[in-house]
Amino acid sequence: MANWIKALLILTGLCTLVILLDTAGDILDAALNRLTDALPTPQVDTGASGEFWCVIDNPVRTYITQHTAGLPVTGSAVYTFWQLTGLFGLIGGFIGATGARITWTCWGAATVAIVWTTTPADGRTVTTGIAVLVCTIASTVALHGLSLRPVVNNFPPPTPAFQPQIEIRPEIRMPVPAAAPDDNTLDNVHPLQH
Repeated sequence: MANWIKALLILTGLCTLVILLDTAGDILDAALNRLTDALPTPQVDTGASGEFWCVIDNPVRTYITQHTAGLPVTGSAVYTFWQLTGLFGLIGGFIGATGARITWTCWGAATVAIVWTTTPADGRTVTTGIAVLVCTIASTVALHGLSLRPVVNNFPPPTPAFQPQIEIRPEIRMPVPAAAPDDNTLDNVHPLQH
């Protein structure tokens, strides 16, 4: 298959994936909105998925803002880099790149640690639990196809050119039995014995 056809198919697949993820996000947002509407407490102006995202996003923004005060880079640039790193780990992990999967795992663990550190003590366990669940759900996409079973490749070693080729054939060779003497032969010839 030509390379341009492969590139076109990959680009079409990525565009389809983005459209499907956007649609799935809208469906999830609508379902969560219906779920929060069913609760007796009044709904806030933002959607339920936005509220869950703020539980994770606000502590990360606060942490980055607090710890980039004396750096030559702005907090918004570090936050953008943080988001791009997560996106790289998610997409690269889905493709199957080992480095991207390691990046995704470290990014998720660091996000959960930041949420734990930055959130006030009253809601710390709930927000950290939500962060763990969101990272776990997203990990089903990022770690898709990952297997912890060892892969064993048994290839025969290459034979060097100078090594003689030995051919082994399992054969059994039986000596031909001597012919039986005739009745007419004289048995008077004996070797000399000293």
